[in-house]
Parts: sequence; C-alpha cells; structure tokens
Amino acid sequence: MNSGNAKYSVSLLGPFRLLAPDGQRVDISSKKGQALIAMLAVAGSGERTRSWLQTKLWGSRGADQAQASLRSELSALKNRISARGPSLIESDHSRIWITLRMADVDARDVNGTATAEFLEGLDIAGEEGFEDWLREERARREGGLAEVEPSRADAVLTAELPRATTAPVLEAEQFAALPAIAVLPFSNRTGDPALDYLAEGLSEDLIDRLSRLRWLPVIARSSSFAKGSTTLEMSEIAEKLGARYLLEGNLRRSGAGDTLSLSMTDNDAGRIIWSNRIVLEVNAPSNVIEAMLNDISAHLGSHIDVAEQRRAMGKQQSDLNVRDLIWRGRWHLNRLTPDDAAQANALFKQALERESNSPEALIQYCWSLLWAGWAKRITEEETREIRRLAQKAIIADYEDARGHMLAGIAETWLRQPLRAEALLKRAIELNPSLALAHAQLGGTLYLRGEPEAAIEPLNIAVRLSPNDQQLFFFRGELAISYLMMENYEEALMQATQSLSRRAAYWLSHVVRINALARMDRGAVGHERDLSDAVEEFHRNCPKFKVEMIDWVPFIDRHWNAFLKEGLNLASARAD
Repeated sequence: MNSGNAKYSVSLLGPFRLLAPDGQRVDISSKKGQALIAMLAVAGSGERTRSWLQTKLWGSRGADQAQASLRSELSALKNRISARGPSLIESDHSRIWITLRMADVDARDVNGTATAEFLEGLDIAGEEGFEDWLREERARREGGLAEVEPSRADAVLTAELPRATTAPVLEAEQFAALPAIAVLPFSNRTGDPALDYLAEGLSEDLIDRLSRLRWLPVIARSSSFAKGSTTLEMSEIAEKLGARYLLEGNLRRSGAGDTLSLSMTDNDAGRIIWSNRIVLEVNAPSNVIEAMLNDISAHLGSHIDVAEQRRAMGKQQSDLNVRDLIWRGRWHLNRLTPDDAAQANALFKQALERESNSPEALIQYCWSLLWAGWAKRITEEETREIRRLAQKAIIADYEDARGHMLAGIAETWLRQPLRAEALLKRAIELNPSLALAHAQLGGTLYLRGEPEAAIEPLNIAVRLSPNDQQLFFFRGELAISYLMMENYEEALMQATQSLSRRAAYWLSHVVRINALARMDRGAVGHERDLSDAVEEFHRNCPKFKVEMIDWVPFIDRHWNAFLKEGLNLASARAD
C-alpha cells in the first residue's frame, strides 16, 4: 500500500467519489457518510464541530440519538478509509476534521462556475438541515462566487445565526456620495440630569437598528455624536459628516411621561421629511422600548426609500450609476403595474451587468421576479430559480435580512413551510424593522393551517409600516387569516381596507366575497353588499379566472376549494 506523497482524491462535483492514494475507489455506501466527508472537505479549515454535524445530518432525532449516530457513522468511515490508506479523518471530543494536505478536493477550487452539480443525486430524506446546506453550496458554485468566510457559510440557511448581527457603521469619510444618515445625540430637555443616559441610549440603540437596513449607510456614533455636540448649523453638520439625512431628537417632560420629539432632515432638499412625537411611559418595560425603536427605524427607512426613488427619477438617464438604477427600478416596481414591473426588471438587470455581485442589485432583481411571479403564477421550476437567486443574495451579504426573507418567500411558494418559517424568522432576527418579513411569516403560518398564529406577525407588519406600498398585501393576509378562523366580520373589514389601497387585488376581492357569502344573511342590506362586492370584483379584475385560486400555496388544498366554494355560494345567492 502506497502511503507516501500520493493523496486521496475527493470528487464532489458530480456524483460523490473517494479514491485512495493507490487510485482505488473507497466504497462509501452510506449517504450520511458521503455527506459528512463533503461537509468536512469544503469547510474553510477542513473541520466542523460535532454539534454542527449532528444538527445537519441527524437534526430530526433527539440530541442523544444524534450524538450516538454521529459516533457510529464516524467509526465506520474511519475503519473503511484506514483499510485503504493512511488516516484521513481525525477527531476529538468536540471536532471532526479532514487532513487537507492529504487530499485533493475538486470542490475547493472555486475559481469560475462549476461545470457539474455539487453532490449530484445526493439527498437525505427528512433532514432539512442537510438539504438547506446542500442548496446553499450548489447556489454558491452555480454563481461562480468565491469561497465565503467559513463561519458565515456554516450559518447560512441553518439555525446557528447570531441573534443581533448588524451591518458595520462606518466613519463619515467612508461614505463618499452615498445617501448616509447620521443620528445626532438626542438632547435631554427634561431638566433631570439622571435622564441623560436615556436620551443618549435611545440614539445609540437607533443607530444599531438603522444599521440593520444594510442598504442605508449609517454614520458611526463616534462621528455623529462628536459633531452633534457642537454649535454648528444642521447643514454644516451634514456637510462635515457627509450625511444626506440627519435625525435629531429631544426628550421632554410631559404629564403622561416623557416625550421624545424626532425630526429627520433631507439636507440636499433643505427640508424636514419626517417627524414624530412619542410619549414614553414611566418605567416602560424593555419590550415596549424595543418595539418603539423598531417602529422608528421602519418609518425612517420607508421615508428615505421614497426620497431616494424620487431623486433618482429626477436624474438624466446618462447620469445614472448603479445605485441610481436600483432606486429608479424601485420607483417603477412600487407603481404596481405590469409595464412598470418590466421597466424595473430591466433596470435591475442593467445594475447587475455593471456589478454582478452587488447585494442590492441581486435583492431588488429577485424581488422584481417574485412580484412578477405572483402576478403570472409562475411554475415550480421558475420558483426554484428565484430561490437560487435569493440564496446568491444571502451569500453576497449574509447579514442582509432581505435575502433571507426572499428565500423564505420562495420556500413558501414551494410549499416548504418549515424552511420558510426558519428563513423568515432569521430575517426578523437580523432586522426586526423589516415589515414585509413579518407579513410573510404570517402568510406562511396561515398557509400551513395556523391562521391564529398568523395574526400577531401580520399586525406587527401593519404597525411597522402603516403607509407602506405593500399595506394592501398586509391587510389582505389578515383578511384570509380571519376568514379561515370564521371571523367573517373582521375578514370583511380587513379585505375592504386592503382594496381601498389596491382595488385590483383579486385575492382580497375573493376573501371579501367569501366573508359576505358566509355571514348571517339577516343583516339589513347584506344581500346588496354581496351583490355590490361581486360587481366591484368583476369591474376591477376583468381577467380573473377561478383557476388562479389553485395557485395560492396552501399546504392543505381544502382551503383552495374553500375559497372557490365561497364564490359559488355568492353566485348561487345572486341567482
């Protein structure tokens, strides 16, 4: 047996194959054994923790059973490999590793796009942790992306996400012409020096919340607090910080408690674009403060988003940089028409052509495909392609909540509710102010038959972004949830509010008609309300076909039939 300078050959691109140093195949018949070798072979240092491997390969089992299964699989692997050559896999009480200098691993060459599928044909039924890891690895190689930092690669699409990961806040000179925001130290005007800590703490915490938006550069505290403590005019502070937006706040004493007055200035436009007054309860619990800061962050992000869209639309086409293309694309996408959606898609593709791995361009392009996909009711294969793109966005910027959210939406459409829930919860952990992630989580919950659980995240979405372009969707999701709970009055109210924001939203029309058709007929004017609802539906959605209801991704198809039955009830009563 040759144990000199010859190496093992580990083939992971295409079907799994392991060759000993003498060139003979080492037969690894166990799928989990193949997966374990692959997971070690592509790790940055060639090692994984035992707990990580247990979660991925035996996550469906209890902790003790998973631990025993890993020990058994590892023992079998070591025995089989050592029969053909020198020891390749080593372990201690907490780690398992491959000695990389003893192996040639084809998948560790990440230059260019892989020509064969990573671990072709390998699947492990029932182990979602492994399936999620495998999808992420395939997506990274299909996109020709460079190796990501091992700790991040391990956390993508797993349950190991750090709870409070945020984007870095940078010093002023690092932002150049980007639309940065500076949060100035809030002033304590209560007359009570003991509240200085509260005023400063609120502004510091808000910097943390805003940094999670990722697309919005946030001036570091060390810069904004230093300038904010001077007597300079606001325009001078903005200029010295390189900030387009300035947020200032004042804490004042009021009868009900302390009042926080906030205002955000667009320095380029020379005007205040958002302001608010918030009463802080005396000795308010931490969860109340957390919710308030999340709300403020969401509202600030929404107003800056709109301001940047308008600014980009005012530029000449020849002057547009990548960020301008993205903002202009968002403006078109938010108009919610097919023509505008097509223009948005073209702008996002143009941005990607200039910067192929731009996280923002990837996220916006993926979002445009999802929007168009809902309108066209795309196929499962098309949805899988969107999921691949969302996974690529996660890799491009692991800490951007929106990539996880988009992947979660795709999983929802593919009727994978547990994966969708994990991704959406991860998005919310990364950015608690992301209203759409809360709404999508609510949608995933009712689609799997848990409408009661959906109400809270949907209400959070409404609270976080009361003027959001997607508010019609948030209300529509609440309407479906209440309809499933047989709370027809609330379903009718939410559907009506949804349609007041977007009259052509066919699903809210369907829910509204279902609620009216199933309510007590004794109410005065009820039949007229039902007749008017049907007439309004036909007028605003002339291209609707009942088959469209089948596309709504309920796990239990009974609910698709339930919605169609409600339309039939309304039709019968009209006759």
